[in-house]
Amino acid sequence: MYDDHTFLAAEHPDAVVELEALESSLSPIAAPPVAPANHGFQLPRRLWLSMFACYAIFFGFIAIATGGSGAARFAIVVSALYTLVYFGVARIGARQAGPEVPSPLERGRALMTWTGPMEPRAVYAQILIVPAVIAFFAIGIAILGPFAA
Repeated sequence: MYDDHTFLAAEHPDAVVELEALESSLSPIAAPPVAPANHGFQLPRRLWLSMFACYAIFFGFIAIATGGSGAARFAIVVSALYTLVYFGVARIGARQAGPEVPSPLERGRALMTWTGPMEPRAVYAQILIVPAVIAFFAIGIAILGPFAA
């Protein structure tokens, strides 16, 4: 509270003792608890690889569908690099907390979420649905592209 107790000591010597007792009771006794482990994403490696494979299929088939257009190829390369940066920065950020706890999905157990346990099939379906649909979209565009002209 007060950095300099000299003005109190001159008028009220007992006030300094009481003030020091009050200051010591207000200070924290211990530091807040630290989490024992980094739970992280808790997703198995094969799930990440499946997601990356879907995006690779997407970029590959879109490149095939656009033919030899230089502007389209440039846009695809920029988009692929943006995707790499997006996932790369997330990976760097996730690694700042240290090694993750092994995923319960690797042992066939449910993944605990904020809303309760989630079975492995539900986790895979929710995470891979968008990348898989994007990959199928690109395959469809590559197959139907020659018929559109």
